[in-house]
Amino acid sequence: MSKGDETAASAVALVDRILARAVRERASDVHIEPRSTEVRVRFRIDGLLVERPAFSDAFRYSVVSRLKIMATLDIAEKRLPQDGAFRLVVDSQEVDVRLSSFPTEFGEKVVLRLLNNDKTRIGLSKLGMPDEVGARLEAFARRSQGMLLVCGPTGSGKTSTLYAVLRQIDARSRNIMTLEDPIEYRFEDIIQGQANPRIGFDFAKGLRAMLRQDPDVIMVGEMRDAETADIAFKAALTGHLVLSSLHTGSAIETFVRLFDMGLERYVVASALKGMLGQRLVRRLCQRCRRPLADSAELRRRVMTPPGEVPTVYGPVGCATCNHTGYAGRVGIFELIEADDELTDFVKDESVSRVALREYLERRGYMGLARSGYQLVRRGVTSIEEVLRVT
Repeated sequence: MSKGDETAASAVALVDRILARAVRERASDVHIEPRSTEVRVRFRIDGLLVERPAFSDAFRYSVVSRLKIMATLDIAEKRLPQDGAFRLVVDSQEVDVRLSSFPTEFGEKVVLRLLNNDKTRIGLSKLGMPDEVGARLEAFARRSQGMLLVCGPTGSGKTSTLYAVLRQIDARSRNIMTLEDPIEYRFEDIIQGQANPRIGFDFAKGLRAMLRQDPDVIMVGEMRDAETADIAFKAALTGHLVLSSLHTGSAIETFVRLFDMGLERYVVASALKGMLGQRLVRRLCQRCRRPLADSAELRRRVMTPPGEVPTVYGPVGCATCNHTGYAGRVGIFELIEADDELTDFVKDESVSRVALREYLERRGYMGLARSGYQLVRRGVTSIEEVLRVT
């Protein structure tokens, strides 16, 4: 075997080891980052990047080439970013991998997004959603028309929530169609389409075509532009149940963002029936968490209702949680449903952002912090985690 063949064989084994470890450690992303003298490896676990053993600079190019071959990309093209995908199996677990390469000073950086195909994890109860919120979303799934927006930053689990809502709908009696980029989970009884902007098949064009397919339920992966949003909202007014996501931090910002996109207030107010804000917080490691001393200040800080005795813990770190103090993640949620009063209020062109905030607060809206501190009082997560994401 020549030296080149030995390097290629070693690169195959190295890639296999990195990917297997990433899957076993529940990583959502793998970063392969060339530096001046070595190649750094980092996994995103529970939302944060953690370093793993770097590998020799001698494998800088062979590892990237191996990954590109797996994703059927051009290994000779090193000057331009590329995107691809492949599927792997680790411990009988099927995982879809999305690859993105990016040219840097020291070579190509590769980021791999790992998408677990275990559909049993896609359920409202599996997301850690409170029973009350889950029940209201189940009721929403039985509607015949209207818009549900799931709001939050990148990586907050919006797509998983949209899929969980879709699973509540009877696909045998209703035509369910999705338009995504990329398709993250596949279902046998749902018609799923993938946008491809590089050939002109963007969300707006795909959504127009989808409306000619006699759909009952439409899921648009993301509201990326005003044209897509306008089509989707008007579809929600004309006998379709529409689900989508939007990158906003709160319910108030959702309204403002939609108005800034140029959507008319009466269209937004009439079509938007629900807004689900969400974030992901890390779970405290159950083996090493430590209780915090109870005090009036602590109870005030975690929004403890009168008469409730909170059980508040903080992180420590042990071998079980890789000395982070946390293991796994859980969602925090807040659902705002639009009734006639809210609809009429939003339609008023004179209502400012400040007035909208004051109105929602009068109705009990407190943002995601309230949901987060409910988990803190139950010992599920820490005060620091809620502060980090809200």
